Amino acid sequence: MRIKTLGIVLISALSLFTAFYWLTDPARREDAFDTQVEELLAYGEEVFKPTDLAFPDRAGCAECHGIDGTGGEVGKTGRMAPNLHSKSLFEKLKAQAGGSFTEIRKPGDPPDYVNLVIRFGGVVVSGDVNSPMPAWSTEVGGALTINQIDALTALIETWALEAGKLPDEDVPDTVEAGQKVYVDAGCGSCHAADLSGGFGPGLLNIGNEPVTDLPTPISQLDKLR
Repeated sequence: MRIKTLGIVLISALSLFTAFYWLTDPARREDAFDTQVEELLAYGEEVFKPTDLAFPDRAGCAECHGIDGTGGEVGKTGRMAPNLHSKSLFEKLKAQAGGSFTEIRKPGDPPDYVNLVIRFGGVVVSGDVNSPMPAWSTEVGGALTINQIDALTALIETWALEAGKLPDEDVPDTVEAGQKVYVDAGCGSCHAADLSGGFGPGLLNIGNEPVTDLPTPISQLDKLR
């Protein structure tokens, strides 16, 4: 009789534990994911920093995109790197996600826009095979592992999400405001920081003469006056 009672007690305790574990499992999973995200972001910040021989994991993204990722650094490439805190980046991720971008990509998820640009380089953005933004993935001869790329992806997508929450601003009709838009949109990566052109046409003579030195020829260009 005692054995039977003990068995009932043990089964009841096991059932209660199973029910408690099942009910609290979502919260534990969420906490584990939050911890994973914190670790990813911390590692992403480290990888993003300027290169240093003492820290071999660093990719040196800050050398062109700025120490805080706000862009505008011409750096050793000679081209202006875009702002990674911009709404335009948020909109690209939102469009790729089918109109709703609310959380960063999880490791193991299919690659998205940011992940592809880091893996395969600036050619993903501009189509320029000579883009100064290199392919970073080891699968195509780059220097970054999957974990490092996932960490950078998480960091940049967090910046994009923060930018997407900001209210739209009225852009004043000033040179300074135009320069900020030029940097934020990454125009300088193709048209150069000084508007002289590169992969994209030069913008210095807009309104003065037609631009003809384009990578892809324009049909009926002879009819331009």
